[in-house]
Amino acid sequence: MRRVRIHDFIAGRTMLMTNIDQAVLVVRSVTSAMKGQKLLEQNGISAYVERNTAPNSRQGCGYGLKIRGDVAAAAGILSAAGIKVSEIQRGG
Repeated sequence: MRRVRIHDFIAGRTMLMTNIDQAVLVVRSVTSAMKGQKLLEQNGISAYVERNTAPNSRQGCGYGLKIRGDVAAAAGILSAAGIKVSEIQRGG
């Protein structure tokens, strides 16, 4: 399995993550999720808005983007657009 470095947007530190095909990038609101979906799809990353079934206070209202593709690239695209990713859930 290939490993890639991605930025952990929650704590501002770098972490090592296995490059996976599916993940859920949790965002603060359904509006952010919808904007993120459009942005990712414009950049060739398949994304679906979904409700997080087990939100906690760190995750805002509990919406996420289920993606297929490069997790690091998706997180970077969202960050560059000002969409804060509060958590990355592996495997989606």
